[in-house]
Amino acid sequence: MNLSILFIAIFSYMIGSISGGVVVGRLKNVDIRTKGSKAAGATNAFRTMGAIFALSVLIIDVYKGYFSTFYIPYLVGNETTFAKTVAGFSSILGHVFPIYFKFKGGKGVGTALGTLFAFPQLYLATFVGFMSWLFTLFVTGYVGLGSIISGIVVLTFYFFSSNYIINDLTFYVLFIAIFFIITHRENIKRLLNGSENQFQKIMFLNFFKKK
Repeated sequence: MNLSILFIAIFSYMIGSISGGVVVGRLKNVDIRTKGSKAAGATNAFRTMGAIFALSVLIIDVYKGYFSTFYIPYLVGNETTFAKTVAGFSSILGHVFPIYFKFKGGKGVGTALGTLFAFPQLYLATFVGFMSWLFTLFVTGYVGLGSIISGIVVLTFYFFSSNYIINDLTFYVLFIAIFFIITHRENIKRLLNGSENQFQKIMFLNFFKKK
């Protein structure tokens, strides 16, 4: 393995391991990994601690993904697309399995979003994927389902819009789509048995219900 790739993977993993949920939680003397779904991401932060807390978590998680993917390869001196995908992959793994917090992190969605911002070729696919997430959330109220669908949409849109090219970015967005399914496997189980948490207040249909 190229030594620069190894350094990129290690440094990006360490940056990714800085869990926004745990860091902000400690400032508030709260461990959100003991609350709600016990995930350290922005969704559980919103459910258990409110919007301001969740926004702080989201900013940290998104930016660390972007920082790892955009800056770490630059600092190491290897800015190839492959090196950047390694950085993105490693930062997402760090978020889900943070070395600083007993390998107990979030589900990787915010961090993955940040890594996608580091690739201009993925801007449009990322926007379409984000819109699909919003649409799914407003229609169904399920955040986890929206995350899974958005990963699939980003992969599908990029594949078709790039004229079916198979390259490093194709494999990267494929990894993200599969990884979202894996990290949301408990959400899938709850969806199937009808016990998944639902943001009913934000659903389109509820806007038209009589108070």
